[in-house]
Amino acid sequence: MNIAKAVEICSTSLILKRIASAYVIDYRNLTDDELKAALIKTAPQYYYPANLSVAINDVFHTGDRQHRILGRVILKEILLNQDGFISCEKETFESVVAYEQTIIDAANESLLQNAAARSDHLDLFKFVVETAWLQNADISVDEFNLIEKLRVRMKLTEREHRVVEASLNRFPKPNNELHTRTEVEETRRLLQSKGLLFSIRNEDGTDFDVVPDEIAGQLRQIFGIRLKRHGYDELLNYKAVRSKSYLTTVLQKSEIDLNKGLSLPNLQHLVQAHIRPEVLLGGLTPRDGLELETLKKWCAELSLMVSGSKAEIIERIIEFYDGLLVRTETEGDPRAIWYEHFEKLAARDLHFLRSQQLIEKDIECESHFEDATDFLFQKRLLHKPLKLIGSAHADGVLSFRDKVIVWDNKSKESPVHLKDHLRQFETYIRNSERPVAGFWVIGPDFTTESQSLAMQFTVDCGATITLVKACDLKHIAEAWAKRNEKKSEEPFPLGYLIQPGLMNPALIVIN
Repeated sequence: MNIAKAVEICSTSLILKRIASAYVIDYRNLTDDELKAALIKTAPQYYYPANLSVAINDVFHTGDRQHRILGRVILKEILLNQDGFISCEKETFESVVAYEQTIIDAANESLLQNAAARSDHLDLFKFVVETAWLQNADISVDEFNLIEKLRVRMKLTEREHRVVEASLNRFPKPNNELHTRTEVEETRRLLQSKGLLFSIRNEDGTDFDVVPDEIAGQLRQIFGIRLKRHGYDELLNYKAVRSKSYLTTVLQKSEIDLNKGLSLPNLQHLVQAHIRPEVLLGGLTPRDGLELETLKKWCAELSLMVSGSKAEIIERIIEFYDGLLVRTETEGDPRAIWYEHFEKLAARDLHFLRSQQLIEKDIECESHFEDATDFLFQKRLLHKPLKLIGSAHADGVLSFRDKVIVWDNKSKESPVHLKDHLRQFETYIRNSERPVAGFWVIGPDFTTESQSLAMQFTVDCGATITLVKACDLKHIAEAWAKRNEKKSEEPFPLGYLIQPGLMNPALIVIN
């Protein structure tokens, strides 16, 4: 999301003024519309590198330790690792708490004892941090800056610094207390006032934190972030680099202390913290890194162009993994990943699906679309599809009173033309052992003629054919699932979806 879009849907007038205070002159005397126009006009000020460096320094090196910690966590650990650099405000807070808890957990797992060759550096670093804390009940900004310089010099990670503080019962606050929602909100306001964080509100009133694309791009350069965390995770799990020996060699050549006893996950963590992905793949010298043929084979497996220099191919691979979206598994069900991309499967967006490693072969698009639909009915609308035997049948069947509802998926790059499939659907309806209350055709969109044909078929044959757009069906499924979060889980009343012709979502009432 760019700055202009974020400004247009800013959540409140107060936040609009707070963001404007960074660079808009006389912002207090402007109306909302004038503020938005002024913000869009001054947008380059918000992502000018020198301005961003000052803003980051004001937050990351402030005298307030709470802001120093939370500012880094919210920006670097959370938002810059999110798809689109956006997070629901509620989830931002939950992510902050979860991150802080992982640091405390790591301290409890005795990092210093398990780090072997790194323990000498960590012991010395811990002594310095502990000495600083003994002087008073807080770490001043000058002490923090000195400790940061030492950490960088000793090639320790920011995470290791935090784990050391947690081992001293000082992270994220004294006695390892987690930050509260109020404290996170205070830092959020500071980030907004520095023009680093925008707040937007969607149509249903949900507020989101977002770092606009222009600002995020510059911040990633300043922080040296080439890959989002989940993208780097995926890259590190590719067979050519997923070995202890290869990662150990890369780290040693980069003068990172370690020993051979470190596990693969620990080595991968050190690589993420210290090694740029282009160095991981290409090495520090022309003779280091992966062979050109290995890189070309990797590109081919990702359906990327294989021509070009070694540097060009490496850049292509990095861009691919940086573009990967976060994969969420719902309730541990493997079909959840297909449901997440329901509309893309319906529209047969093969380029997107391949770029996200969701399919290897084109034919998988159809099967994944069917799996996603099964998931939608079973997990969102709470109707378990009936088990079908053989191959000459529609894609799914649901019980409906003393009858059944049948559906068929049509994954198409263009609107579905019902005439091309009507004979097939007539066979499914005729061969059904139980009366068919409704037949749903689920696709990306439908031709105008298809709508007329569906209406005519209902009149002539008595079985209602409903043309269901994938986007409308998913919207209904999500709305019903959200409704069930507040009430006891109830199956969706399927009768709402039995409509002749093109389904009209406006006729479906979800209370």
